Amino acid sequence: MSKKESNPIRNGAIASVIGGIILSFWTPFRDLLVKVAFWCFGLLISIWEWLTSSHEVYGWVIVLLVFLSVPTLIEVVSLVVRKKKPGVEELYKSDHLFGADWHWYYSNGLIKNLWCLCSSCKSELVYSELVPNRYNFTHDGLEPKTIFSCERCNTMRCSLRGDKRHALGTVEREICRKIRNHEWKNIQNG
Repeated sequence: MSKKESNPIRNGAIASVIGGIILSFWTPFRDLLVKVAFWCFGLLISIWEWLTSSHEVYGWVIVLLVFLSVPTLIEVVSLVVRKKKPGVEELYKSDHLFGADWHWYYSNGLIKNLWCLCSSCKSELVYSELVPNRYNFTHDGLEPKTIFSCERCNTMRCSLRGDKRHALGTVEREICRKIRNHEWKNIQNG
C-alpha cells in the first residue's frame, strides 16, 4: 500500500500565503465591485425613467418588440455565419460505373432519374433486354441481361444482369455502396 504524503505545516503555510494574497487585493476589488453595482443600478434607474416617460409609443411596447426580435436576429446571424459545406447530394451526382457514365440527382435523400451516357460522345444510351426463352433449347444456360448501347457510336457500353429494373437497381446499389464506404470522395478528388 502506498502511504499518502501529508505535510500539514507545508499545506498550512501555502494556505496562509494564498489567503494573504487574496486579502491584499480584497479592498481594491471590493471598491471596484461597489462601483460596478452603483453603475448598474444607475443604468436600471435611467432605463426605468425612460420607459415610464411619455412617448408616442409606450416604452414597454418597444422593449417587447426588442425581446421578440432577438431570436430572429440570432437565427439570421447564425445562417449568415454558418456556411453549409456541400455534402454527398451536392457533390456526388455522376460516376463511371460498369463501362458507362451514370448521372442522377437526389430527392429526399433518394437517387432519382438515374441514367447513363456514352463515355465518348455523351449521348444517352439506349437499352435492350435479353430475356431468354426457357422453352428454346438454344437459350439454355443464358441469363437475362440488359445491354446499354450508344446509337451514335454504334457500340455497346454496358451490360448488366437482369432486366432494366434490376440493372438500374444494380447501379443504384453500387452508388450507395460507394457513399457508405466514402469511395465517392476519391472520385471527386481524383
